[in-house]
Amino acid sequence: MHLPSLIGNEPPNPPDPPVFPQPRSLAGSPKSALLVEDAECLSSFLRRYLEAEGYSVRTACSSEEGFRLYRDFGPFNVVLINYCVPKHEGTITDPLEPQTHGIELALAIRALNSAQGMIVAAISFGSASDVPLPPQATDIPLLVDLSLSQLRPLLEKIEVNRAINALTSAELLGLQQFGKSLIRVLGRAARGKDWEDLLGEALYRSLIGAGDPHSGRHWNRKIPFVQHLAGAMRSIASVWKRQGREQNTYLISELAVCDSEGQEHSPLDNVPALLAPIDQHLAEKAEEDRILAIFEDDPDAALVLRGWLDGLRKSEIMVKCGLDGRRYAATVKRIRQKLAAQ
Repeated sequence: MHLPSLIGNEPPNPPDPPVFPQPRSLAGSPKSALLVEDAECLSSFLRRYLEAEGYSVRTACSSEEGFRLYRDFGPFNVVLINYCVPKHEGTITDPLEPQTHGIELALAIRALNSAQGMIVAAISFGSASDVPLPPQATDIPLLVDLSLSQLRPLLEKIEVNRAINALTSAELLGLQQFGKSLIRVLGRAARGKDWEDLLGEALYRSLIGAGDPHSGRHWNRKIPFVQHLAGAMRSIASVWKRQGREQNTYLISELAVCDSEGQEHSPLDNVPALLAPIDQHLAEKAEEDRILAIFEDDPDAALVLRGWLDGLRKSEIMVKCGLDGRRYAATVKRIRQKLAAQ
C-alpha cells in the first residue's frame, strides 16, 4: 500500500491532471482584498472584519477607482463590491434611480480575470431574488445583509475555490492514491463508489464549509488544504462504512414471506451459492488483517487503526484507547511513516 505525498515521499514526475488546470501554490502568499464601497460606515465595518480575518485591504469608493486599483494591484484573494456604488467619486445620484455600476465593475474585473473570487453586496435589496443580475453574473455570490453569518461562508467558499485551483499535480495524485486505499478497505460498503466520488464529496463539503454546519466541512487554515481534504475523505469513508453495515444487515424474519399455501420461505432459499460475497468479505478482512499485522509491535498504532477501520472519529478513538492529543498525533505520524514505506 502506498499513501500519498501529503504524508511523505512524492511520486516522481506525476502526470498533470485535467481537472485542476494551472495549479498555483498558496505557500507564503498574503491574503489580500479589494473593497469597493462608498458608504463610510459600511466600508469601515467591512474593512475591520476583513482585517480581523487576516486580509490586507485596499478600499475604493467608486467603480472607476476600484477598477484602477484592480488593474494596478490585482488579482486579490477576494473582491467585495457594493452593487450600487457610484461610477465616480463624489457623485451625487438620484436615490430613486437604480445604480448598476457595482455589477458593471464586477463584470469588467471578470473580463480581466475570469477566476477572480468576488462578492457583490446587495444590501439595498430585500433578498437575493430581488437583485437584477445579468446572465454572466448569476454565479457571483450575493451579500444581502451585513450579518457575519452570511459573509463568513462566502469568504470561505472563495478561499476553498482558490485552494482547489492551487492543488499541485503531486498532491492530486497523492489524494487519488489515498482515496483508492480507502475504497479498497471499504470493499462492498462503498456500494459502487470509487475514489473520484470520495474526493468529489470532500471537495463539495469543503465548498459549502461553514455555510452548512451539518453537511459542510470547515477548513481550518492552520493545516494545509491537502491534509484537510485527506481528513475529509477519511471521515466520509467512515460514514460510508457505517451506512454500508446498516443497509446490508437484515433479520431472517424480515426477509421471510408466505406463499399462497401459507408456507414461509426466504428469497435466500433460491440463491444457489453465496461464495462470491463470502470470498469478497474474506478478501476485505484479509486486507484489514494485513494492515494491522504491520503494527503488531505498536499497540497504540494497532488500536488507532482498528478505530479507523471501525469508522470511529478521532475523539472517540482517543477516549476508547486512553490517548491524549499529543500521543494520538505521534501515533498517527508513526502509522503514516510506516505505511508510506510499504
